[in-house]
Amino acid sequence: MSKYPEDEFDRTDGLGLPAGVHRTPRSAWSKTAPFLVVVVLCAALAVAAVYVLSRTPGSPLDQSSASPSASAPAEDPAAEDPAAEDPAAEDPAAEDPAADPETPAEPEVPVADTSVAVRVLNATGRSGAAAGAADTLSGAGWSDVSADNYTGDRLNASVVWYQSEDLADEAQAVADLLGIPASQVTLVPELRGPLSVILAG
Repeated sequence: MSKYPEDEFDRTDGLGLPAGVHRTPRSAWSKTAPFLVVVVLCAALAVAAVYVLSRTPGSPLDQSSASPSASAPAEDPAAEDPAAEDPAAEDPAAEDPAADPETPAEPEVPVADTSVAVRVLNATGRSGAAAGAADTLSGAGWSDVSADNYTGDRLNASVVWYQSEDLADEAQAVADLLGIPASQVTLVPELRGPLSVILAG
């Protein structure tokens, strides 16, 4: 009934079935495998989407953006502020005044009696040395100062002699004004006057 010439697919095997090429029956695994692949891929994509959303700030699944007030306990202002428990902590003046360090008293500087008579003797061999030292003392307030030449034994350094113990402060004050070391200030009880300065060297 066909206008095309007969070929191998038109021939039968005697049972009425085509004798040509035909497909072999498919196994059950080949039929179900595509569905399993689709299910696995969908599940993997769902897990990946949940993970990405949980890491994205501001997303509904981001737990780090949740309000901390829901989990954190209420803070007690009195626990942070020590002054709320101890009123004395607010006011330093409320502490024991006896605990405050006292300012150390300055040592008293002895006041020399500038009315004590002072003799300045020149043993340097330079004219005017005693007069210059006497002017220095007078300018510092010493009222009874005299200058003269020294006639005693030769001295290697300038000295200040004082006649009694109660004149030690005055002798040291004179030595300081004239730049004479304290080691050269000496008590000489047989001294003619209260204080004598001998310029030498």
